[in-house]
Amino acid sequence: MELVVDANVLVAGFLRSGTTRELLLDERLVLWAPEYSLTETEQVLAAPRLRRRLGGLSVSDVRALLTQLTAKVRLVPLADYQQLMPSAKRLAPHTEDELYLALALHLRLPLWSNDIALKDQPAVTVCTTLELLAILQARSR
Repeated sequence: MELVVDANVLVAGFLRSGTTRELLLDERLVLWAPEYSLTETEQVLAAPRLRRRLGGLSVSDVRALLTQLTAKVRLVPLADYQQLMPSAKRLAPHTEDELYLALALHLRLPLWSNDIALKDQPAVTVCTTLELLAILQARSR
C-alpha cells in the first residue's frame, strides 16, 4: 500500500507510539513525503522541551534516530509537484498541510495523517493510524 506520510505521523512514531513506529518500518507500506517533511520533523523534535522528554538526547542523536526511522520514506522535491500548490492551498485547513496535500494530489495517493481537520477536504483520502491498521489487518485475513 502506498501513502503520503504527514510530519505529525513521523513525530508520533519518534516520540511515543510503538504502533506508528512499526508501521513506518512495515514492508507492506511504501511511504512518500515532501523533502521538507524531514526538516519540519527534525525542527519539532530538536526543541529542548522534547529532547528533555526523550532523556536529554542531543540534536545529533535526534537526527540519527530520525534517519533510521524514515529510512524507507521516499522523499519528493517540491519542484515535482509545485504546480499543485495552489490547489492544495485552497484545500488545506492549515498552511503546514499544503505540501502534503499537493504531494498526495500529484501522486494520487491517500495521506496518512492524524490531523482530523484534513478529512474535511474532498480531494484526498486521509487515513489515520487506526484506520491504516484496520486496512492492513483486513488485508491480512
